Order: sequence, then C-alpha cells, then structure tokens
Amino acid sequence: MLIELWERLRGYDKWTETEATVESSRVENIQFRNAGYQQGDDVLLWTDRKGERHRAYFEVRAGSPLYDLVQGSKVVIRYDPANPDRYYLCELLKNRVVKATISAFLGAVVAGALVFLIARMWLSLSAVSH
Repeated sequence: MLIELWERLRGYDKWTETEATVESSRVENIQFRNAGYQQGDDVLLWTDRKGERHRAYFEVRAGSPLYDLVQGSKVVIRYDPANPDRYYLCELLKNRVVKATISAFLGAVVAGALVFLIARMWLSLSAVSH
C-alpha cells in the first residue's frame, strides 16, 4: 500500500513497464571492521520501445529477494520514457525501506535505553544529594 502511494507520488506508475534480464550477477564478500557480509552486484539489461538497449548496475545484500538473481533471471522494471536509462525496480526500493526501518528501530531502542539509563542515574544522584 505505501509502496503504491510512493510510486504514484514519484510518477513511477506512469513509466513504461518492461521485462529486464540480469545480464551478469556476482556475489562479493565484503569485510567491514571485524564483521563481514555478502553483497550481490548485478547488471540489468532491457530494451526500450525504440528498440534501444539499456544497462543498469545495482547492489543488494544477502537477505534481499534480489540477492538470489542469477544471470538470465527476469525481473519487471519500469523505465522513464523521457530518459530510458532511468529505471525503477520495486523490489530494490522495498529492500532499502526494510533496511532503513530496521536501522531506525534499532536506533530508537538504543536511544531509549540511553535516556532511561541517564534518567535513572540522575534520579539516583538526586536522591543521594537530598
């Protein structure tokens, strides 16, 4: 429901729908500090109404439905008829929204815990000084 609203607000619902093919797909192991994660690097290929071919690159982390795409996989995209190199892949947006929501939730939990601890320390210091 929210995705459809976002699509209408951004005008993606008016873009041309077509099927794109995963031209190449590669899994990469990323090391960041003491942790690691896997990331998929994919290249999409599609043809516009004029018959011109377009390519686009995107990255997704493990856990996204797009992560499992392999060379030759088909996905439905929308492209901007005025600029066919611009594309919209709904699953890519969903993946980013879920990641942002989880990050915001975890941030709120940590912030709430800090506020609780600071308030508790302040109250205990106030009780000692009285």
